[in-house]
Amino acid sequence: MTILLHDVQYLLQIPVEGRLMSRTSEQLDHPEVGLCALLGMNSEQLSGRSEVPGFGSKGKWYDKGGFLADMASRYLQVNGTHVTEAQSYLLLMLGSTLFVDKSRDRVRPVVNLFLDELEEIDQYSWASGTLAWLYRCLGQASRAGARGVAGCLTLLQCWIYEYFPGFRPSHFEPPVVGPDEAWASRWIGQPATGSVADPSVRLAFYRRALDSLTPADVFWTPFHQRPHLEVRRSLYTGVIRFADIGEFYDPARCLRQFGYRQMIPPPPSRPQRADRPEAPGGYVIRIPESFDAAWDALLSHMDQMFMFDYLCLDRMFDYLCLTTYVWIGCLTTYV
Repeated sequence: MTILLHDVQYLLQIPVEGRLMSRTSEQLDHPEVGLCALLGMNSEQLSGRSEVPGFGSKGKWYDKGGFLADMASRYLQVNGTHVTEAQSYLLLMLGSTLFVDKSRDRVRPVVNLFLDELEEIDQYSWASGTLAWLYRCLGQASRAGARGVAGCLTLLQCWIYEYFPGFRPSHFEPPVVGPDEAWASRWIGQPATGSVADPSVRLAFYRRALDSLTPADVFWTPFHQRPHLEVRRSLYTGVIRFADIGEFYDPARCLRQFGYRQMIPPPPSRPQRADRPEAPGGYVIRIPESFDAAWDALLSHMDQMFMFDYLCLDRMFDYLCLTTYVWIGCLTTYV
């Protein structure tokens, strides 16, 4: 299982259809240029210390990110143009919702590359960009040396609630949402499940709960029995991107989330380069730009029909034993 494109559209009500959120290597070489123009400062000022209270010990151009507080300050300036105000507001919103950094107070400057032309903003597939960034953040968080996770965690948490009812907030029946409402709004104001304070005990509890899940404990199609009929591009197979981030998207590995019987999927695509060390800082996945053409190719969409049920092939468990970890926790802790 994984988060798919139709999940993003249903949960956040942001579009899947649109242009792939890719940029050329030339555009990505100096993303700070657009940030300088937006904030009305030169590169020397950008690399200086922030004047915003609480951020004096760090430079504004720190770890390749601009401070969200600076965006808000720029947006509130009376003498700003309407275009600058709109770009600052959008950068502030996107940096604090869809493309969240682990720092929680900065936004990656590449976000601004998609705000240069305000009239083109609605032409991008924001859902695929959000999902590509979350995929990358989850990959980094899986490293042994990782200490946190970035990305749109609202999407991740609400996806868990929808697909795994056993992990939902207790004693709460989520309301029914309207056709144009984000499903994530069903969980507004609800505390996270669990009250155990000790992180190690809580971690062991969730590992044990995940390992004990059965197919009956999963709500495979929470939004629509055939979600690809409403969000057709969710059957796309290929690369999704967010600026310099590229991740493979393969619905053939998650057929039960479309209401189909799970078949043994084809071998996964291989990137041009893949470095996944224990330290998340060295995590690198590179996929050639030539892969992007599949986004607009009709043949890249999986149109073949499968059997309609939520089962797996009898050989599926043997396949999983050979290709992945069947258990999350240590078996000796469950005895």
